[in-house]
Amino acid sequence: MSAKLFLNGKIFTSCDTTGISLEESMLIRNGKVVCVGTESDTRAQSRKLECDVESIDLKEAVVLPGIIDGHTHLVMLGGSLNKVSMLGLSIMEIQQVLRSARDAQPECKMILGRSFLLDALGGRPHRKYLDEILPDIPIFIDSADLHSTWLNTAAIEAMGINKDTPNPKGGIFEKDADGELTGLFLEMATAEYVWPYLASQLTTETRLKYLQDVFDEYLATGVTGAVEMALEELDLEALELFYKRNNNSLPIRITAHWLVSPSGSDQDRHHRVMAAVRHKERLSHCAPWLRIAGIKIISDGVVDSCTAYCTKPYFDGTTAEPIWPRAELLDIVALADKHGLQVAIHAIGDAAVDMALDAFEHAMDVNGEKPRLHRIEHLEVVTRESIARLTRLGVVASLQPVHADPIYLPNWQKMVGYDERMDRAFPWSEYVEANSKMAFGSDAPTAPHHCFPNIYTATTRQSGVNPTLPPSDDERMKALTRWCVGLDVAIRNYTVGSAYACQSDEYCGTLQAGKSADFCILDIDPFRDGVDTLREAQTAVVQTWLNGEILFQKSHAE
Repeated sequence: MSAKLFLNGKIFTSCDTTGISLEESMLIRNGKVVCVGTESDTRAQSRKLECDVESIDLKEAVVLPGIIDGHTHLVMLGGSLNKVSMLGLSIMEIQQVLRSARDAQPECKMILGRSFLLDALGGRPHRKYLDEILPDIPIFIDSADLHSTWLNTAAIEAMGINKDTPNPKGGIFEKDADGELTGLFLEMATAEYVWPYLASQLTTETRLKYLQDVFDEYLATGVTGAVEMALEELDLEALELFYKRNNNSLPIRITAHWLVSPSGSDQDRHHRVMAAVRHKERLSHCAPWLRIAGIKIISDGVVDSCTAYCTKPYFDGTTAEPIWPRAELLDIVALADKHGLQVAIHAIGDAAVDMALDAFEHAMDVNGEKPRLHRIEHLEVVTRESIARLTRLGVVASLQPVHADPIYLPNWQKMVGYDERMDRAFPWSEYVEANSKMAFGSDAPTAPHHCFPNIYTATTRQSGVNPTLPPSDDERMKALTRWCVGLDVAIRNYTVGSAYACQSDEYCGTLQAGKSADFCILDIDPFRDGVDTLREAQTAVVQTWLNGEILFQKSHAE
């Protein structure tokens, strides 16, 4: 097999812990990196190889290690690509969009929408607004954060839910003053009712198509690996089938966390953990393409709808309880830790973060010293003390910069009441200062899956979701730039940081000798031209390589 020698490039290896250091040349062979360095160094190494060497002129293009999306939802993302966007729309505008969607597909049996924002609606979501225009077919609209769903009456009835249906543990079927359902399902009412119902409506082939769409999208944006953060039975079946049809491989490497619900008895919850153990062992031969790393626990809600578990009340004086009672959370984390599972806990509010850290410390006390790597997802309201504690415990801070995008942040700020929590919104730089282990992810489809808008927001606090949105004039918003991280940090968090967080850094995440030749080549140069080049860089990737092979090539038409 021939080797390939890349010359005249700007190669960011993600190997250095600080700063921006660019190499000019890279030699790869048999799917792995042989060396990275100066042209003279790589040419010297190439002469030692007993094979043909193909030279490739990068023409000063920027090369990054393959992006690893540290937190995503694969099938949901694939489905979202086929949903009608409601981002930033008012109730009246949503009605117009729904009418247009029905006119475009008059024979459709249901309409699926995505990304409504509570602060943009101009009123509280209610099924009556949907019933007014389309009473005859079910309508399901995801909130932008995926923690609530807005349904019309037909959708509620199709699911067999009525006003007497009890709220699920950690969830709410919202009712009005007369005790009637409003059509807004919150938290576990969405996770345990809406998600399974919609999943049951998908055929296997549709689910496989969604996966193919996601893999194509990811490769086109430089992504060579991703962490599925809410895996359930039907999606696992689809991934396994895709793996088998794809010659026992996948287009990108997938690490998954089995979703563990808080519902039922201790025995029910233990059974779910042990299911993850069995799947991890059963699929061990599929690694590194498909593997189960551990479990996912959703311990609280989101700030946007005042359901995140915080120590202080929201702007309206309300408080939220955790989805998982403390004793049950500690018990299930200890059990998963005992069996060698990596635990990822969704914790957004500061009280939820503290409880997650308590659970990890409890597991350490119960199970003793052993190799372990746990993680907390999101960490949107977090204290300095918790960051220091997280770092001391070796817990990974899994962060999603796009959640702080100016298109979402105003509502977030309103919900917390413009208190000191707003002034500490998403304090990414504190993790850097504390030397925390960090990983970046998109949390798609709650936000765009492209890494570059996330990197742009992480380095500027400006909008990567809506590139036309001008910088805010609000002084408190401007002050939030003190929590930004450098371009080098953001890229490392999306490469080696995410690789470490999903326990794959031994073979990917950096461009260095012996590791897989996973990388992307860009047609922009943020190192030379500044981070503003990332603002509209969703199509910046020219090529994506995985295991030393080109899996995406940008066409001239693009």
